[in-house]
Amino acid sequence: MAHAEDELLNRYYESWLGVDAVYEKWAARRGITFNMLNILTLLHEQDGPLSQAELCRRLHLSKQTVASVIDSLEKRGIAARRVSEGDRRSRVVVLTGEGSAFARELSEALRRFEVRALSMLSSAEQKALVDTMHRLWENMENILKEEEN
Repeated sequence: MAHAEDELLNRYYESWLGVDAVYEKWAARRGITFNMLNILTLLHEQDGPLSQAELCRRLHLSKQTVASVIDSLEKRGIAARRVSEGDRRSRVVVLTGEGSAFARELSEALRRFEVRALSMLSSAEQKALVDTMHRLWENMENILKEEEN
């Protein structure tokens, strides 16, 4: 039984790391990192500013990672930190005009890429893939919570 579990986990790791590598390559071909891609597409889809804390929460990234990525995006003129209109004590991240156009192009190209890859699976396979990934994530979160107690 341990051999079957090892084989299953090895295939899982290979798939997970392979998908990550594909996204990294996809982003690199566009001159950005995977984390930049995630932040840009989230800001584009949100259609408004987000705090760094909200970016961390929604993308499951550390404060340091998000701050570093935002620094890089600011240097490139793609994003900027601004004082929040709702709370003058906090800062939010916004896309610049150039950043908005770039993020829109990225989001549209990424969607086409993902839809094309998913379309190579049947509807049932697509649903099963997403449902199973979601359940696996929930199970892992539950186990982490159990371990904390």
